[in-house]
Amino acid sequence: MSASLVRATVRAVSKRKLQPTRAALTLTPSAVNKIKQLLKDKPEHVGVKVGVRTRGCNGLSYTLEYTKTKGDSDEEVVQDAY
Repeated sequence: MSASLVRATVRAVSKRKLQPTRAALTLTPSAVNKIKQLLKDKPEHVGVKVGVRTRGCNGLSYTLEYTKTKGDSDEEVVQDAY
């Protein structure tokens, strides 16, 4: 199976919102199902926030946390209605 590369770019323009040209994240169908399952058990949360934090041997690690609100600088990725 070949892996596909998805890139996302964002343009910043003075006094305008950031405009993504592609989705910042693409999920597999099994990942979408897992997120649906996780959020089903936590009705007070509106989504899952994915981020990068400075840690570990290479200096970066991914973070995954539930969120109750969407922040001003958060980019929302909707896939398969989730």
